[in-house]
Amino acid sequence: MTNRKNRSWIVLFIMLILAGWFTILQFTVPYIGIDSKLSNGKWIVTYTDPESWGAKAGIRVGDIITKVDSLPLDKESLTKFYGILSARSVEVIRNGQEMRFDFTDFHKQPVSFNQTVIPMASFILLFAFSSFIVYKKPDDRSAFLLILFLMSVAIGYLAAGGNARADVFSGVIMKLMLTFAPVFFLHFLRYYFSKLGIHVIHQAAIYASYVLVSVWNLFILIQVYNVFSFLQAPSSTSRVALAVFIAGMAIALLVQVRMYIRYRNTTHQALLKYMMLGNIGSFLPLILFVGLPFLLNSDNIINPGVACSFLLLLPLTYLYLVASNQLLDIEFIVSRLRYFCLIGLLPTLLISIGIGLAFAERGIHTLQWMQVILVVYVSTVLTFYLKEVLDRKFRNKVIKGVHQFEKSLESFSHRVASVMKVSDLELCLMDELFGLLPIQSVGFIDRDLEGNVITLKRSRGDIPLELLLPQLQCGLLRMSAGDSIKTKYGNCYMIGQGQGTQHLVWISDKENHMEYNHDEKVWLRTIITYAGFVHQNLQLIEGLVQDLDSKKGEKTPPWVLRLLFRLSEKERRKLASDLHDSALQDQLLWYRKLEAITNDDAMLPQATRASLGDIREGLLDVIHQIRETCNELRPPFLKEMGAIEAIENLCTHAQLNANYTITFNHQDFRMEMDDEYVLTLYRITQELLRNGMKHSKATHVDLSLHYEQQCVRYCYRDNGIGMEMDRLQSSFQHMGLSGIRERVSGLEGETYYRTAPGEGLEVEIILPLPDEESCEYQTGKEESA
Repeated sequence: MTNRKNRSWIVLFIMLILAGWFTILQFTVPYIGIDSKLSNGKWIVTYTDPESWGAKAGIRVGDIITKVDSLPLDKESLTKFYGILSARSVEVIRNGQEMRFDFTDFHKQPVSFNQTVIPMASFILLFAFSSFIVYKKPDDRSAFLLILFLMSVAIGYLAAGGNARADVFSGVIMKLMLTFAPVFFLHFLRYYFSKLGIHVIHQAAIYASYVLVSVWNLFILIQVYNVFSFLQAPSSTSRVALAVFIAGMAIALLVQVRMYIRYRNTTHQALLKYMMLGNIGSFLPLILFVGLPFLLNSDNIINPGVACSFLLLLPLTYLYLVASNQLLDIEFIVSRLRYFCLIGLLPTLLISIGIGLAFAERGIHTLQWMQVILVVYVSTVLTFYLKEVLDRKFRNKVIKGVHQFEKSLESFSHRVASVMKVSDLELCLMDELFGLLPIQSVGFIDRDLEGNVITLKRSRGDIPLELLLPQLQCGLLRMSAGDSIKTKYGNCYMIGQGQGTQHLVWISDKENHMEYNHDEKVWLRTIITYAGFVHQNLQLIEGLVQDLDSKKGEKTPPWVLRLLFRLSEKERRKLASDLHDSALQDQLLWYRKLEAITNDDAMLPQATRASLGDIREGLLDVIHQIRETCNELRPPFLKEMGAIEAIENLCTHAQLNANYTITFNHQDFRMEMDDEYVLTLYRITQELLRNGMKHSKATHVDLSLHYEQQCVRYCYRDNGIGMEMDRLQSSFQHMGLSGIRERVSGLEGETYYRTAPGEGLEVEIILPLPDEESCEYQTGKEESA
């Protein structure tokens, strides 16, 4: 483990040294950036890099080069490099006039955006992120491969500046990094995703790539020392290295696309999509708009610095892997990008045609056309993004009324939260409709489905019911909740249906007889739908209350018992919290003050000190009793302990205060139960042990918990005095046994009591479990406490 961690730091240290060397080169070796060709025995300048010192100093295309560094031309060197990459001085002839350009004062050397600013910024960001990876994942092999990939990209880009200055070492490192970067990336993908069960690429292909790239770089080193001559031109090897980089990264990106297509329906979909888009966004501009044009000997479509600046997306992409899966909502971003790219096609086409017509007389080169279309398309997509951001920030402030609709929905939801009757809901909805819409009348209508009888239940304003009846009787036949029909004087919405009756709300047209605008329609549809959901729930609640009222004296349904016990436990927790946070803390405060007085005041009479000591001891007992009460009302860590440990702790505590012993058998019980079942068993045990202490006069208690045929079987048995079965029913209330039976009935279980004088009490409880819980049962060894 330590070796792996040191290995990563060693790699970063080496990369830092290389970066320092290449940076020093950029500020100590001048970059002239001149291409030339031999014509009629003279070397003619054919191209100057706009960011080079030569171009900034004034060397122009067409100048005749006569001397370099005050020496006659080295034809072999110029033939090898096809130009002047670095020199201290250059002498040229322009229009018969000799001119000398000096490049010794490095304070005058211009800072190149493409060769200095972007490469250094990329290295600093990628180096910092790689250090963060080593800190977070010091022993992870996939993290080490990712560091190799990121550093090879950063160093390869930074070494390009030295290679442009004819530094041999920089050229070797640049080719080495460019050719190995895609292999490191593919190796990282394979190792990382293989742990997730995702097939990326065969391992033999990775090893073969390492061998081929290593052999090619060995030939480069041999060529540098002029051992062989078949690789003579450094520019050709640079092109080959760039071609290998482009081909390798293209293969890696295609591999990611294939992975996403194959595994997009799995749980790894978001991760695959995020990595695919991040890597495509980082490398595709460099490959398409700079690399390929360079290999094809054509002009760059966009500035190389701009294309390489997309590499800054790499840390953001891989921070997702190191930090968390919730870095940003990738699904939302992808969907918005896809939408904006689609709708941006037509404006781009129209704007490009307009530009073409405006400059038709001048003539536009094909490359310029591509640049114009690309700039217009990207600008259009960014404009759509900006427009959406501005909409979110300023739309409510600029457009009158939009914010009112949002506030209305918020206030309506708060008001409805406290509504308990359908009539109150209708009044709330009516107030909201009149508050925001310029309408004259609203009415709530009921339609009997059996007799197709329509009645007006409640209204505000004039409702032309007689004129509406023909339309309503015909149009309401197939409506469902949320649907609406247009009538002659307004709109009718269905907000609920139950017990053979449709419940509708009719809203008149606007006072100016205009159609509702888009915002009004959206708001109206939203609030009616929301009111419909609440209306249906209130109908169900009122129906249940009526059913309960009609069944007084009958057995209480299990769901009611379950609800009551949940409410009871909620009140227990609240009471325990109040006792702990108020009464108990106050008692502790007064106890500490009393203790301070007793210990610090040496002048107290002995009798007073003794009385205060008794009060202190009594106060300590009260504190202990309050704490015990809180623990009984709200058992601590019950959810974390589970049923077995909770009952064992309860038995241990009970034996400290009772005069009986307890045996708890839970043979072969290995099951995770829902919290409600654990709490039920805990409360039942609590009541049974309390009963054994107060009433049964038992000296021994047996508890057993078993899993049997998708049921939990819990048995209690003591050797107490027992009683006649006829007297057991009348003793339920004061013995707490009725509460046990009701708790079990609330979970649709069964409770059986067996007793006789002198034979103690036996309670058997059977709790059926849901299927998903019973499936978690596993056998184990017998345990007892």
